[in-house]
Amino acid sequence: MKKVKVNYEKLYYGFPVILLSYYDKDGIPNVTTISSSYTLKDMVALGFSCGGYAINQIKEVSDFVINIVDSKLVQEAEFCGKNTGSVCKKFESLNLTPIPSEVVNAPIIDECPISIECTLTDVFESQNHKGITNILASIKGRVISESYIDEKGRIKVSEFDNILYIGDGVNRGYRYMKKE
Repeated sequence: MKKVKVNYEKLYYGFPVILLSYYDKDGIPNVTTISSSYTLKDMVALGFSCGGYAINQIKEVSDFVINIVDSKLVQEAEFCGKNTGSVCKKFESLNLTPIPSEVVNAPIIDECPISIECTLTDVFESQNHKGITNILASIKGRVISESYIDEKGRIKVSEFDNILYIGDGVNRGYRYMKKE
């Protein structure tokens, strides 16, 4: 395989698209789109731009829910990524349904098939990578649509229809996991 050097500002090589929901400091449900995440056991790591409304609210309120987006919610994910929660009530604008979590003080998005309930534990603002905030959080609960669970209680991988974010910082797009 012949390879060429590239000088991209960013390289997204296939990250799940997430709608991250939370109650802001005034108790209003809000949501933002992110794609920088990974989990290990009962811990999740997420990456944000420092100045965003969502990360500043999450640092204050601590609880949030990671909602995995499927192909039916691409437009909503785009809208939430392009509009700030400081001036837009995204749940209302998109007719998304916030359901109170039973284990954290944050809303679950009813329309998303997988939700992971989290509490912030650590915040890292690197001196070497200005403008980036990374956080760690404890996973307190997981809820999954019944249609994604088999008769033994295991995930039906073949039913996954989540979206991956791929691109070079300028040319970006989505890839769907489920083959039609």
